[in-house]
Amino acid sequence: MISIDQYAYINKLRNTHPMEKFALTMVTLIICLSFNSWLLHLCVITSMTILILYGAKIPVSVYIRLMLIPFIFMIFGILGVALRVDNEAFIMLYGINIGEWVIGFTMEGVFQAFAIFMRSYAGVTCLYFLTLTTPMVDIIWILKKLKIPAIITELMTIVYRFIFVLLETASTIYISQECRLGYTSIKKSYYSIGHLLTNLLIISFVRARELFIALSARGYKGELVVLEEKYKVSKKNILFISFTEILFLSVAVLF
Repeated sequence: MISIDQYAYINKLRNTHPMEKFALTMVTLIICLSFNSWLLHLCVITSMTILILYGAKIPVSVYIRLMLIPFIFMIFGILGVALRVDNEAFIMLYGINIGEWVIGFTMEGVFQAFAIFMRSYAGVTCLYFLTLTTPMVDIIWILKKLKIPAIITELMTIVYRFIFVLLETASTIYISQECRLGYTSIKKSYYSIGHLLTNLLIISFVRARELFIALSARGYKGELVVLEEKYKVSKKNILFISFTEILFLSVAVLF
């Protein structure tokens, strides 16, 4: 989480108009979900990976580490699609006999699992492009421009702030417990984690109350008014986005 946020601020596409990055991500994602073409999904994965690694200059090691998390979930997810239980062994590419039943993989199941995997992977790369190149404050700014209800954007702002406050607090408590040998055994570890979570819950309520008091003292009336950064729309980027989406659509329709 912290790593993603850091790279969102220091990447080479940081100063690109947020709406341009958002448009590229959302339109590509919609195309991916609308068509079941593995070639389209492969093109999206390749394009987004190139933009992340060479456009935004995100380190390869960081990108691979981030992709491993959804990759593991997707692998376990598609196994449930690919596996089939049947009493007809001849339809199986590979199976294990358990009494009268056969558990294995069919050609149809493998193709369906592959299609789901490619679509999911393409969608993940789209979202990673947005999160690795666009800070959360810019994403909230985009939502405001799209006339999303203020209550949603305000909650997102506050929750986003609280994530880092609680992470810092949890880290401080954990270091304090570790210095007191709180994790030297399994029994002590469970005891320390219980105290950490309890203290974190109490602290979160205290910080929330302090935040509400601070906002009320500053005349908060349901909307956080902050200065907005001005961005320049790039005709070059708009042409690139248009060409890219037309290319993706062409691949999806023709192949």
